[in-house]
Amino acid sequence: MAITDAWLTEKVSQRHITITKYADYLWLLDARGVAYLPACDWLIVSDLHLEKGSYLRSYANPLPSLDSTATLTRLESIIEDYKPLRVISLGDSFHDKHSMSRMTTEDRQHLCRLVDNVNEWMWVEGNHDPDLPDGIPGTPCFEIVLDNMVFRHEVETSENRAQVIGHYHPKKRTTITRRRYSGKCFTNNENVFVMPAFGQFTGGLDIDEEVMLTLLPKRSRQVFMLYDKVIFKV
Repeated sequence: MAITDAWLTEKVSQRHITITKYADYLWLLDARGVAYLPACDWLIVSDLHLEKGSYLRSYANPLPSLDSTATLTRLESIIEDYKPLRVISLGDSFHDKHSMSRMTTEDRQHLCRLVDNVNEWMWVEGNHDPDLPDGIPGTPCFEIVLDNMVFRHEVETSENRAQVIGHYHPKKRTTITRRRYSGKCFTNNENVFVMPAFGQFTGGLDIDEEVMLTLLPKRSRQVFMLYDKVIFKV
């Protein structure tokens, strides 16, 4: 753990970080799209979707193949700030099973250095990446359990424990003093906590869409929106 009281106080005052409670744990929600559990020294990130750009380009979409570079550079900066004991990548870390064959040598080496420089890196399997690519360090798993809380990629409707998931890429639109804003968000109720997507080219699902309202009804959810490098509750 690298964070200090002074660093945290400054980040909270600047609204770069907000503090919340879920499943009896205090969480630091970072406006860069990651969550940190101080009690465990765990950093959680979700839906990196590495090499989504090159995947879309193969279908004639006019996107630059620079998303992996950008995603890894942002993640490296965050890891440097927190220096966590464990990083949990909560599924869909790789956009498809051929991602590594399209990744540049530089990005592949960058990714391996990131993982090797953390004491423990857990790759939770997602629907895009059920198998960890060959040659990538870290530990693959289906889920991670912490007391009465489980970390997995997709929600399990029969689960009695609190769940931390990714998959949905939640986004929120809101209006403040006649100005409209839209951004990624964290959203949760007592049973489910949904992480924002971290990847450079990841889209989003509005939390007022039916599938999200079924999972997290308005009356029970709280929402922390990310916009212009700050995070605020809406």
